[in-house]
Amino acid sequence: MLIPDMTFVIFSFFHYTICAICGRIKLTGHENVPCGNYEKGGKHRMQKAIDKHVILMMGLLFLLNRSLTYGPVVTFLAALISMELIIYLEKEAVFYGIVAVYVLACFFAPGLIFFLPVHIYEFVYRKKWWGCLSCALFVYRISLFHGAGQILLWIMTVMLAVLLAVRTRQQVQEHAAFLKLRDSSVEEQAKMKQRNKELLEKQDYEIRVATLSERNRIAREIHDNVGHMLSRCILQLGALMMVHKKEETLYAQLSSVNASLNEAMNNIRESVHDLHDESVDLKQAVVEATSQMRQNYELQLVYDMSPQVPRNVKYAMIAIVKEAMANIVKHSNATKVSVMLREHPGFYQLLIEDNGTQIRENKHAGIGLTNMQQRVEALGGNIHFRTDAGFAIIVSIRKEMKECG
Repeated sequence: MLIPDMTFVIFSFFHYTICAICGRIKLTGHENVPCGNYEKGGKHRMQKAIDKHVILMMGLLFLLNRSLTYGPVVTFLAALISMELIIYLEKEAVFYGIVAVYVLACFFAPGLIFFLPVHIYEFVYRKKWWGCLSCALFVYRISLFHGAGQILLWIMTVMLAVLLAVRTRQQVQEHAAFLKLRDSSVEEQAKMKQRNKELLEKQDYEIRVATLSERNRIAREIHDNVGHMLSRCILQLGALMMVHKKEETLYAQLSSVNASLNEAMNNIRESVHDLHDESVDLKQAVVEATSQMRQNYELQLVYDMSPQVPRNVKYAMIAIVKEAMANIVKHSNATKVSVMLREHPGFYQLLIEDNGTQIRENKHAGIGLTNMQQRVEALGGNIHFRTDAGFAIIVSIRKEMKECG
């Protein structure tokens, strides 16, 4: 039975549009697909869908000269549905199953052969070249029912399908190579930034160490050379003053020179002490004292101190940290160690904690803990040992008035 031309066109276009929309939903409608997967997979799936729809439209050319009965409509819809199922499901087993059914149906419904290039496209894209051998069989099949013109058009459609499949696959490979190159480039840039950061930190550390070493050397040279020469001059001048004690004019002049030399000696002594103080880096000393702990413990180090820390406070904190680390290794079964040095407006604070369960009571404190207590008390500070949750050493040392100001 014939159906109106417009009804055929509207029905076919309507179903074609619905199926195309379903295919597009498959490609872009998943909100939970990671962005990387969509970028690597969604674009080439869309390109494949476009290629297949172009090939499908080529197959419609074979139906132009045929009677507009339900047969061509069903043929077109069967080809369209099989194509959309392959696009939607994207499973190799489904693809082979649908193609096998479709090929068998071609023997009973020759019109399906016109749309076979859609599936040949998929064979070429998947590099399953053996699937293309079916072309020769169906060329013979077409020749039984159609003329040379339609055979040539069908062969051209197959060639178009092959070209589109090869082109799209090449684009996918190039895009994948580009993404891989981009990802590796980003990764290399991140590694390069990290290496540059580590290099700069190492250079800063080396410069700091060299500066401190040079200051220490200068202080030692001044102390050993200039300091000794001034001391000898002061002793010799003192001897002269004893010899010429009765000569008031000369004695007064020698006393003035002696006062100047003593003032110079005091200034040099203060300068040497200042240089030596600056050569002691509290942060670096604490880092070195705790560096070995990272091998066997989960170490957390927090340092929040200004560079202007008095020398005696530096030495006390360094000694306490070293002694505490030694005690943890010898007497504790801890797995986590925390060291915090923090400067407050009115005092310095040192907190050392571990999560060990082997706790030594204060009355049995060893020599190390006693030495810690003596050091802190000598600076006018307070020290407490806490044993309620692991073992903790809490030190607070008040700042001098000039430091607070």
